Amino acid sequence: MGGCTLYQPLLTTLPAVREAGEVAAAGNWQFPQGVQGSVIVSPVSHALLFASGGLNGYNTERDSSKGYARTRQFETGIGGYIALKQAWLSASVGAGRARGYRYGRFDSDGLNVGVLVPVPGGGSGGRPIPVPELLGYYTTRFAQATIWWPDARKPSLEWGATLRVNQVRFADLTLNGVAQPLPAQYYLQTSVVAQQHLWRRLSWQATASYDFAVMGVTDKQAFPSAPLRVGVGLAFCPVKPN
Repeated sequence: MGGCTLYQPLLTTLPAVREAGEVAAAGNWQFPQGVQGSVIVSPVSHALLFASGGLNGYNTERDSSKGYARTRQFETGIGGYIALKQAWLSASVGAGRARGYRYGRFDSDGLNVGVLVPVPGGGSGGRPIPVPELLGYYTTRFAQATIWWPDARKPSLEWGATLRVNQVRFADLTLNGVAQPLPAQYYLQTSVVAQQHLWRRLSWQATASYDFAVMGVTDKQAFPSAPLRVGVGLAFCPVKPN
């Protein structure tokens, strides 16, 4: 779930397009309880447009004693690509918006038996404090570079790697309905994707991603480093419209 934070980065799932007019799409299940969809289009040679959206969750019952969390978000981007022999290289920039919600329960003694969520300025010395309800809206800006290359021993298998810089900035953050300082943070996101051809234009994908907090512009406790994220999904690509 990315630690005690509202920020939930999307996984890298974008399949490669290599010619003008091609369209590709991918759907992904991010462990443990997340889904994501992506689409990429090449309107003209060496240019691409893409969009992604996702929903992450923790627990299915809002009043669970183990805490409850939901994050939904979307992003769009533009970029360019070139072919380097058998490899495919792209660079792109984009932006997105997300809504995150976390809820933790307290017992009769006032002790948190759910989630501890650090918030800027919370507690003495900026230490984490128990939070029963936290709601936030944040925006993201990013720049990324991606490379895809076929497996020399198995042409139907392709590998992808992405290096991405995310800026995460809260536009609104409330604790039990009370407005909080608006934090911001930079992340370096590294991802690896394996894509295996299944049938016709259908392929499966496996993705692993990790975020490193860098260039913090707020209390780092508000944005702890995200753990390793993994997901599996299907990709339909590439398709040329008639």
